[in-house]
Amino acid sequence: MRYLAESTIFLLLAMTAVTSMANAEGGGIATIDGEFVSYDEFERLAYTEARRTFYHATTPDESTYLAFRREVAEKLVDRKLKLREARRRGLQPNKEYIALELAKYEAQYAGTAQWEAEGETMLERLKDYFEEESLLSQIDAQLRQVSDPSDADVREYYHANIEKFTEPEQVRLSVILLPVVAWADSETWDAARDKANGILADIRGGQDFADAARKHSADPSAANGGDMGYLHAGVLDGELLKVVAGLDAGEMCAAPVTVLEGVVLVRVADRRLPQLHALDVVRERAAGLWRRDAEQSAYEAAIARLRDASEITLDEVYLEKLPD
Repeated sequence: MRYLAESTIFLLLAMTAVTSMANAEGGGIATIDGEFVSYDEFERLAYTEARRTFYHATTPDESTYLAFRREVAEKLVDRKLKLREARRRGLQPNKEYIALELAKYEAQYAGTAQWEAEGETMLERLKDYFEEESLLSQIDAQLRQVSDPSDADVREYYHANIEKFTEPEQVRLSVILLPVVAWADSETWDAARDKANGILADIRGGQDFADAARKHSADPSAANGGDMGYLHAGVLDGELLKVVAGLDAGEMCAAPVTVLEGVVLVRVADRRLPQLHALDVVRERAAGLWRRDAEQSAYEAAIARLRDASEITLDEVYLEKLPD
């Protein structure tokens, strides 16, 4: 995913004053071999990344937000280094891709007041942006390029990452759910627990769990006698997971379990132990995972070389201040 891709049109068509700090005179957020990277460009990228990162999250504290801005500055430096390397290698923007993207934006926004007023300027900015995106796509592919793994590579990866090729333990559960909305008062929750304890006593007294589930459970599995089939334990609610972990096949919980949906009685019908898949069965997947990791390692090493070959400085004073 490109650093700027998500909110390109927002930045280019709704370019608001991000912060007064972006107007600092002279210099830039970074210099790369004496060439400035502007504060404006940094603030636009920081604004876009913040919208993506914190849009659904709690407002970050000061130290978290400052660390985030520093990370954005480093990303911007990497972007500049990659663009410079792409041009050094003689890569050329993909004109068909650029024309297609420009046509999409023009078709989407043509006729709006802002497009009528600033459309030509916006198209020039978009053209510059997509030219860079085209170059970045090409250079990323080259920086990540690795040879096909040998059989020894795949075998070594498999044995070093056995957990990735092991089917986790599965449990076959039966449940009886007495639903309670999360915001219900304590009396409602207590009443559900009392009812669950009564059902639990009936089952211990000889009532079939499946019959009790059909009669009382609100879970979709009720029609099957509460049988949920085999599940990976990781999908279970935290408290339910702890209870199920302590039950052997054939055992039922000692007390009702409170979960988000209400109160649950649970029985472990069966357990399937973790199963390691043989290399011959998962060879293709192992090769794919090896390639993914090898490509990432190659990319990180290439970025490190580009950085080592360049003189890079960041405006530390600027990065230690919160925007106005």
